[in-house]
Amino acid sequence: MNKKLFANAAAMVMLTLGPLGSGYAQTDSPACNDKLIRGNYGFTIQGDKLSGAGPVGPQVGVAMTEFDGNGGLSQIDTVTINGIVVADFTHTPATGTYTVNSNCTGTFTINFTDGRPPVVANFVVVEGGSEIDSVVISAGGKQGIIATRSIGKRRFLWP
Repeated sequence: MNKKLFANAAAMVMLTLGPLGSGYAQTDSPACNDKLIRGNYGFTIQGDKLSGAGPVGPQVGVAMTEFDGNGGLSQIDTVTINGIVVADFTHTPATGTYTVNSNCTGTFTINFTDGRPPVVANFVVVEGGSEIDSVVISAGGKQGIIATRSIGKRRFLWP
């Protein structure tokens, strides 16, 4: 009988204290919302442009994207497709929007100013907001035009 009473008491303590520990841990973690990815992120881009206007083939590039913490972004990039430069840092920066969901997944849309179609990417935020892993899901409203994976890491720029 004492074993059963002890087991019930232990269970009651765990049920009472368990939520308190969880609540404390949550206050130590950054909230998954638009403010989580604020600042400049450097992205490496690699994949394949499968079809569409212009060159097709292997795609590589780099981008610097600034997230404003309120759902807006701006980006400059340099991209080559099959060895042909299709964008470089001299073009007017692209702008766009993003949303971070409560589970740290999200979507961003980039609207280019140099004739490239808009790009929509899904992403996950990891490392407490210091890294974004993304994949393009649509280019110009068409699915499967570009199969691209990119990883963005937060960069701290010198004052």
